[in-house]
Amino acid sequence: MIANTPADQVEHHPCPECEALAGSPCGTGAGKVAANYHTGRFATVPSLKAGLTVKAPADRNPGKRWVQGKPVPVVAEAMPGAAIRIGYARCSAVGPELQSQLDMLARAEGG
Repeated sequence: MIANTPADQVEHHPCPECEALAGSPCGTGAGKVAANYHTGRFATVPSLKAGLTVKAPADRNPGKRWVQGKPVPVVAEAMPGAAIRIGYARCSAVGPELQSQLDMLARAEGG
């Protein structure tokens, strides 16, 4: 499975505020890596607006000079008309069983 942390999600989009390329952390005005992603970047990933501070990943070295990150992998386009599988996990306030559902989804991904 591909990591799907908030930082991974924002790294798939360029930052509209500091112009950091997709796959790179946000930068400060002094050219250093920002400790947190800019709020402007969340405009491209609406689901992240609730958590307005997404820390830059550890491998991006916050506080040091900005360095181009690894390019975001390009995903092959889906074949038109090809079948797709959609799965979801649900957790209610009563007796959460989220992890077992996530495990089942991960196993189903290969099948």
